Amino acid sequence: MEFIQSSNPSEGAQAMAQKIVESLRKGKVLWLICGGSNVPLSAEAMDAVRAAVSADELRNLTVGMTDERYGPLGHADSNWKQLEDVGFNIEGVTAIPVLTGKPLEETVSEYAQKLEDALQEEPLVIAQFGIGADGHIAGMLPHSPAVSSTDTIYAYEAAPFTRITITQPVFKKISVAYAIVFGESKKAAIDRLKNEDLPVEEMPCQLLKQIPEAYFYTDQL
Repeated sequence: MEFIQSSNPSEGAQAMAQKIVESLRKGKVLWLICGGSNVPLSAEAMDAVRAAVSADELRNLTVGMTDERYGPLGHADSNWKQLEDVGFNIEGVTAIPVLTGKPLEETVSEYAQKLEDALQEEPLVIAQFGIGADGHIAGMLPHSPAVSSTDTIYAYEAAPFTRITITQPVFKKISVAYAIVFGESKKAAIDRLKNEDLPVEEMPCQLLKQIPEAYFYTDQL
């Protein structure tokens, strides 16, 4: 994993966009995106991708999510709704949002199947992440049942949300990761990630070290 000192989160978003563009010109890409402070960066990256590729190349792109917060379709805490609110443009791409307005068990099952179907196409999997001050990544909190799950998608209660998340088996399919993590509140977690090899159960973001090509943009080195 390469740690990159940066004063501007957009640097990570633009680097990720360039990687997506280069990869779309070669074949299929599955881009897994997250929520939180990365939401506007995802929209920025998508705009850059759209400006750089043809409509035919754009059809090679599938967009899914690393995690979501369960609730009614379009609820305020939904990561996908927040993406829509900042203008994330999915026209011309295959989009697989998590929430469909169905009960939790059916939502999880359907999203897992859609993600598995996308992976069957053998795309290059590019994932975008933030990390929490507690070291969580995607919806995988430390010592949560999601960390040890072997399901493609796992859902569980962790106040104040019912979290739906990818799991370790999906991380193993990611070829390239961009973690864009800014702010002093993340400094301790970044220091631990950079300088210590800890069990994934204790610090799930250690999974970034298992991804073949991973870039960590931050202002806290």
